[in-house]
Amino acid sequence: MADTQRLLSALLLLLEDNTSGQVSPQDIRDLVMTLLNGHGEISITAAAATAVLVQNTWYPVAGTWALTPENVNWDMNTNGQLRYTGTAKRCCHIAVSMSFTSAGNNIRYEWCVGLNGAPITPSIIRNKVGTGADVQSSAAHAFADVDPGDYLELMVRNIDGVDDPTAVTGNLFSMDMLCDD
Repeated sequence: MADTQRLLSALLLLLEDNTSGQVSPQDIRDLVMTLLNGHGEISITAAAATAVLVQNTWYPVAGTWALTPENVNWDMNTNGQLRYTGTAKRCCHIAVSMSFTSAGNNIRYEWCVGLNGAPITPSIIRNKVGTGADVQSSAAHAFADVDPGDYLELMVRNIDGVDDPTAVTGNLFSMDMLCDD
């Protein structure tokens, strides 16, 4: 039988008192799999400008992204999207870092972690590029619950116009843990 992640409520019910003695070796393996922290990481290997067509609109950061080989319960089935492949809801600590340039001068960009294409609001950070050729850098963190199939991505918007940013480097990392149902 395959080892399976379970929800916290299912584990607590199964292991409540074990007065019946029915906790099997498989149940213990499932407990271990549930307590195992999953983790995933993607990074930009080739920079590209993110086309900003509408001011104040969030866009996934362009570029060629690669999945690092040390992943547990995460993959990248779509370029730039770190997808959760576990079997139970998890809580995640997410970290992003990036360096970038701009197609224009004196432009303010906002960057964030996106969950299924929507910004995780507490992760939003703002940077101003004085001269387009200047390389700026920044980082952000977020905390979010993910369900199987959910994905994370780095997102950007131009709050001053439609000048395109280019993420020269970028990294998105997530570490998941057991959370309440």
